[in-house]
Amino acid sequence: MDPKDVLFTRKWLNRKEIDKNLKGVEYIVMAGPTLDQDPSTPIHFTIYLNTQENLPDDVVEQVFNKFAAEYKIVKIRDMVSGLYPVAFSLNDRDTAMPMFLMGDSAKSGDIEYTQMYLFDFEGNAKGFTECKTESKTGWTYSYNE
Repeated sequence: MDPKDVLFTRKWLNRKEIDKNLKGVEYIVMAGPTLDQDPSTPIHFTIYLNTQENLPDDVVEQVFNKFAAEYKIVKIRDMVSGLYPVAFSLNDRDTAMPMFLMGDSAKSGDIEYTQMYLFDFEGNAKGFTECKTESKTGWTYSYNE
């Protein structure tokens, strides 16, 4: 692997910087290679909604189905969804990288974070070629109009 392709965290954003980073953001889609060897689900997706509200089940289903249709995501499995702690790191990319803090990592207090509603799962899609062929991770921010 080329060292320039490795993501190194230069700095974790503090809470004030996170709030500024999320100003005007509607959602963030992140995709990378899965650790699983199942060829039918080669992509690990995390969709971060810029809300701190717990969404009703019927809304969750509609919102997720919209994303699945828009990004042509299929073979969805191992879904985790709900409000979770999310930190942001700066690296050599144009936008801060979101990081879903699982388990006790948020409780340590070493990294500041915000709560976001997210969908975390494995699946496949026609796009996202770099995830599947080059094992690259990427993310994109969608802003309110």
